[in-house]
Amino acid sequence: MAALACGYATEGQGVTPLAAAIECGAMRDQGFDVTLAKLGDAIAVTAALASGEIAFGNLAAPALVMAAAKGEADLVFLAGGVNQQFLVGRPGMTLNALRGQALGVSRPGDLTDFLAQLTMDRVLGKRSVMKSVGGSQSRLRALMAGEIAASPLSPPAAIEARQAGCPWLYDYAELGLNFAIGGIAASRTLVDEQPAVVRRFLHAYLEAQARYKADREFGIAVHEKYGETSRSVAEETYDVTRDGFRDRPDPATAGMTMLVDFWKGTGDVPQGFDVASVVDSRPILAVCDERDRRHGPGV
Repeated sequence: MAALACGYATEGQGVTPLAAAIECGAMRDQGFDVTLAKLGDAIAVTAALASGEIAFGNLAAPALVMAAAKGEADLVFLAGGVNQQFLVGRPGMTLNALRGQALGVSRPGDLTDFLAQLTMDRVLGKRSVMKSVGGSQSRLRALMAGEIAASPLSPPAAIEARQAGCPWLYDYAELGLNFAIGGIAASRTLVDEQPAVVRRFLHAYLEAQARYKADREFGIAVHEKYGETSRSVAEETYDVTRDGFRDRPDPATAGMTMLVDFWKGTGDVPQGFDVASVVDSRPILAVCDERDRRHGPGV
């Protein structure tokens, strides 16, 4: 059994397929003894991948893209997952009343920061104030305390917020961000030098995704444990998450392209930066083809 260190940013639906691969035994079946660490945010996951502290990481794209654009890391996304994002308001807030008020983000340069900027640019039509608050639970508490007017949240935190009386003001899928802006990433060195490890990891990833979609009780248990939440929130999280998983989960470049184009416009990313430089779809598509030959599509 080979030890394999992996990491994820924070509790949320994004880690679901990686967590499921551990919980259902798929990683062990592929010969991996996985250590999975919650690292706090995508910037920390990017740093851990770049240093070799972890072999595979689950994270949203902005931190990795920014590191690549600055020449600080040579990392690639290997598989997409699911990362539904909603703009959630404090109790009583409306989208029209949001203009000019404080939007809560985790920290500059992460997905919530990008979504807040996108909200101001594409939705509100007016710049608001951005306030760094911390992770999803910190932002949820800030919403409930009235310290911020709204914040991007994904399930389960978005579900917890809605159950607590916070309205969902906007679904970022309306901007074309219905696919995960990120997913599973690794260093290009690992991909080039250890293709068998990558292939076995992705086999486990696909097997776990299939188990999750077919077994609601298993999926709910994964959300309870890794989402660090209640049964009722886990149930609703599963129901809004399940159909977001694609049978061929190659890295979804549409959302990443929107991110890069937006940052090119703000000057944060060089004009010559190409999304293709941080994506390698070949391994996951090869594993999907192998699965389809053996069992049929999506099985």
